[in-house]
Amino acid sequence: MKYKTLLFDLDGTILDYSRSESAALFGAYDKIFGATPPDGFLSVYQNINSSLWKEFEKDNISINSLKKKRFSDLLKEFSLNCDPLKFSKVYLEELAAGGYLVDGSLDVLKLLHPNYRMGAVTNGIGVIQRSRIEKAGIGGYFETLIISDEIGIAKPDPDFFRITMEKMGIENRSEMLMIGDSLSSDILGGLNAGIDTCWINRNKIEQNEIIPSYTISDITELLKIIGEAG
Repeated sequence: MKYKTLLFDLDGTILDYSRSESAALFGAYDKIFGATPPDGFLSVYQNINSSLWKEFEKDNISINSLKKKRFSDLLKEFSLNCDPLKFSKVYLEELAAGGYLVDGSLDVLKLLHPNYRMGAVTNGIGVIQRSRIEKAGIGGYFETLIISDEIGIAKPDPDFFRITMEKMGIENRSEMLMIGDSLSSDILGGLNAGIDTCWINRNKIEQNEIIPSYTISDITELLKIIGEAG
């Protein structure tokens, strides 16, 4: 078979980050303010958070600064009087409990696990990601878990993948496939590292700047890609 090692992104690929994010944000707001958030609270947060994570991928902001700034900006936008570090702490506690899975992802892991080496690679906060993996019950499918917070390097930096390969004892990049939903971290990262990539393009976005080896719209389609690759 062409591929022997499969690297999976977590959020948006295996773990349902949108569901975890929404539940955590609403849960934190309720615990701090004893109410439901105002209209637009989630969408404004998502815009702020997404923008900051892109800066993190470019190494323009530290993870600690990101954790504070996303909530200082959010609370300011809604004129809410709360310490952003306090809100961040409660939010992360709520987020750590969110071990929700993307539909079909568990079945894919179960089917592929007997025949492939599999690693999980994620830009995230170590204790949070490890907690969510445990809650989701998927830790046993991955022989390696690489988290940007723990190694000090984030996707798409090729060193992220170099460290992953070193930890897994892999030398032949041509036998690896990176699977993820983010063009800017997963797919660009794989390309930077000389690794084949499979982009999960659920929203069927049209773009021609970053070209993956394969494009699918649902993680279950990965099984066909793997089969055709032989």
